Amino acid sequence: MIDHVAGNRRGQRQEFPAATRVRFGRHPECEVSFDPQRDIDASSRHAELRQSEDRWLLADIGSSNGTFVDGARITEATLAPGTAQHVEFGPGGPLIRLFIGDDAAIAALPPPVLAKRSYASWWLAIGLAAVLLASLIIALS
Repeated sequence: MIDHVAGNRRGQRQEFPAATRVRFGRHPECEVSFDPQRDIDASSRHAELRQSEDRWLLADIGSSNGTFVDGARITEATLAPGTAQHVEFGPGGPLIRLFIGDDAAIAALPPPVLAKRSYASWWLAIGLAAVLLASLIIALS
């Protein structure tokens, strides 16, 4: 079960049957497909969740900005069934709550806390950088 906590799909839920490989990324063929224009921190083919013997593995498949499980960057992580974990696709990118369990366990989960991210600080930093660059160009002219 995947709850979209932040990103263009914020507030949506997706459920997949057990033993299904789940691919994450901006490519439309991914089972969890992020917006190609708005969720730019996620790569086209970012990560993959798959069952390997008796465990579940989440693997970053060569993304540009990394995959983070509960805040820690991973290349591959074993996920524990019955535990909700937050997965972020690039710093500041789409954020999901991922849970592996049966229907009863999913029904018992509390609702996800949806993230509210502010991008005002990014615009301020970009504006200041533009002013500094313009000042430097004028000073060197």
